[in-house]
Amino acid sequence: MYGWRGRVGSIAATPSDIFCYEFYKIVPPGITIMQTTLSIHFMTADELAKGFAALEETALALAREGADVIVLGAAPTLYDRGPGADKTVAERISKITQVPTVSNQTAMMDGLRVFGCEKVLIVSPFNEENNAKLKKYLEGSGFAVVGAVGMGYTANADINRISQEEAYRFIKKSIQNFRHAEGVIVPCANWPTSLIAPQVERDLGIPVITSNLAKIWAVLRILEVKDPISGYGRLLQEKLS
Repeated sequence: MYGWRGRVGSIAATPSDIFCYEFYKIVPPGITIMQTTLSIHFMTADELAKGFAALEETALALAREGADVIVLGAAPTLYDRGPGADKTVAERISKITQVPTVSNQTAMMDGLRVFGCEKVLIVSPFNEENNAKLKKYLEGSGFAVVGAVGMGYTANADINRISQEEAYRFIKKSIQNFRHAEGVIVPCANWPTSLIAPQVERDLGIPVITSNLAKIWAVLRILEVKDPISGYGRLLQEKLS
């Protein structure tokens, strides 16, 4: 068995290679990922609702396959359910599966909190509607959102084709336009940003919390794996133990 230190069950919105690729670039040896999806291809209310309805059965499948921890992606399925849904849903899944469970929405917000960030900037691949929902969710969770900038995408297949160069330039320029932000949240596990976000952090001196970096950080803490991880941002380098 390759996952002798921990097997991570991941529930993603849509079939994608982005999180798996970034996961194996970053995590220490002995930790593996089993990823399944909710088949959300477009970020519409109907598809998000259908994906949310499939969450429990999908999580049970991962538990049956021996996941040691489950991480819930597809954070936009939570936005309309109000602040706190990230924790209540994860608690329900954990109770049903008997497997420790964390939502990537919780992980991203906790990642901001460990740096003491209250004034946050959203930089996403989403359209204005989904950014507005995330803004409302963050504000209801105690953050002051100083801005929300998106690339305007709704199709997940388009998001995972965005180049790292384009993502880097977009994120950096967005932060430069909101210098008063204390931290940056970069949602969407399907957006290839986790390998370039640390460079933005170094360039501009501000915590940049991507969905996938936050998920990796959260599951490593649950698994109590504390190998030092450098080169992939301050969250994993400074806040893992």
